Amino acid sequence: MIWWLENTVRARSERQSVADLTERVNWLQGVRWHLSNGAALAVDFEIEHDGDSIPFTMTYAEFHPNAPPIVVPRGCNRRLSSHQYGAGGNLCLEYRADNWETAVTGAMMIESAHRLIAGERDVDGPELPSAHYVSIGQSVRGSYFRFLITPPLEERLKAVEPAQSIEIGIAEKYHAETFAVTVAEIGGTADVRAWPAGIRETTKRGHAIRLPAGRGMPSAAQDSIASLLGDLGFEALQEQVLAATGEIDLVLVSGTEIAHFYAYDSNQKRYFGRSRILKVGAGSRLPDDYAGLAEKSVGIVGCGSLGSKIAAMLARVGVCRFTLVDDDVLFMANLVRNELSVPGIGVHKVDALRARLIEIAGTIEVTTRRVALGGQESADSTDSVMSALQACDVIIDATADAHCFNFCAAVARESLKPLVWGEVFAGGIGGLVARVRSGHEPEPQMARNQINAWCDAHGILVPLAGFSAPYATTAGDGAAALVADDAEVAIIAGHLARLATDLLIRPDNSAFPSPAYAVGLRKAWIFSEPFETWPIQLSSSEPWKVDQDSASVAESLALLRELLPSVFDGHDQSPK
Repeated sequence: MIWWLENTVRARSERQSVADLTERVNWLQGVRWHLSNGAALAVDFEIEHDGDSIPFTMTYAEFHPNAPPIVVPRGCNRRLSSHQYGAGGNLCLEYRADNWETAVTGAMMIESAHRLIAGERDVDGPELPSAHYVSIGQSVRGSYFRFLITPPLEERLKAVEPAQSIEIGIAEKYHAETFAVTVAEIGGTADVRAWPAGIRETTKRGHAIRLPAGRGMPSAAQDSIASLLGDLGFEALQEQVLAATGEIDLVLVSGTEIAHFYAYDSNQKRYFGRSRILKVGAGSRLPDDYAGLAEKSVGIVGCGSLGSKIAAMLARVGVCRFTLVDDDVLFMANLVRNELSVPGIGVHKVDALRARLIEIAGTIEVTTRRVALGGQESADSTDSVMSALQACDVIIDATADAHCFNFCAAVARESLKPLVWGEVFAGGIGGLVARVRSGHEPEPQMARNQINAWCDAHGILVPLAGFSAPYATTAGDGAAALVADDAEVAIIAGHLARLATDLLIRPDNSAFPSPAYAVGLRKAWIFSEPFETWPIQLSSSEPWKVDQDSASVAESLALLRELLPSVFDGHDQSPK
């Protein structure tokens, strides 16, 4: 797009405004319009100040007037101003990307450049204010060695006695071509890492030294660091620095700053450097009532597209104990809708998902069972999986398989544990999410029957995924099949994760007035438009289990005596 060809009115206005400025002031000289690389509109000009003539070029951005022009010194590779992006770079003027408005003209940019030059060269004038703000990301984007400091770590480092050295534990990880370093342990203090423990990292030993008052930081050079250590009397560390090889991690603390110096060997050469400091903010980005989730456990049956996403979401809100059940293996075709990625191909989904959860949350407790619940498995394997699910605080069925649901429902009913289930409708037109709690909703099988009856009552066949290829259905009229994509699956997974989180936080005072919802993502079935939601009410909240009366207890004891007569020999057999 060449803006000045499409918007000739603005282009002529820009030229005229600069011409008007030239007539109005005597400091603007040598104006010459031309086309630069890529047919960009540009203007050369000179600013006269105290007998000096300073040449500039202003180039209009490709998206002008929706983006600011670029003003750079012409033919000058040195730093002309303190308000400049490096030597020879463009000036940081009053009108920038962060406050740009389309009403600002090139003439106004030239006037701003003049005020900057005149203001900085006027020694008797007031200091020019700076509105320059650099974000954390901007400050470190050219640094690939980064040292992360948490508030507890900073407090502990500043408590080190001046001229003292203490041994520290260093944790380092390499990811996306960046080395991130933090202190894992300092002087026996509890873990002060800037990331969760348990992830893939390298650990090693280092030293932290508090500099005496008035002693400045050394440069990131071997001789400079060695000289400092020698002056402070740390001969052993000095020898390590002066050695021809070997890694070093040295944290130095002064009255005003903290620095991390490192050395490493590569290609038969030893490199010394200084990491960029990143201070990690304190506090949590989760609601206060999520704190208790770390003690809760969740059982997820089915670790495919839906289950894998639910597990990841729950790990992010703070759940630290999982039981994952699935016999399937991840293949390349699964990647379009799964939380897992390429490294998991060929791995059992439960094992790959366990690794993914550790990547998200660090040290967590994940039990994996490579079992098809309701499939052709040995009876003891099925019983073992059901026992493991029984110990969970919430059970989630993400299989969309009626036979598997029967087993999950049996566990929930027997243990009186809440059950969450759902599925993505065929073709990704929407989905179903549901939850039941003992004492609040009917037992799982009754609830499922009521939901199916609600769907059938609309007189239109419900597009359950289990009745066709998972997440796919024919569009009709010879059109291509509709297939649910990752976003559609993620929406339903998000709703199921919300139901599960709600159950864990407030089991008896749910934020969801209805126990089940049909959520539309396209205009189809009963949905008149995307994101239309139908709440589904369930009747009956009778207890899921009936307490045994004395007669039932007596019958149970009688049966037990028949099965294990030796246990009852010589003992009173009457119920108490």
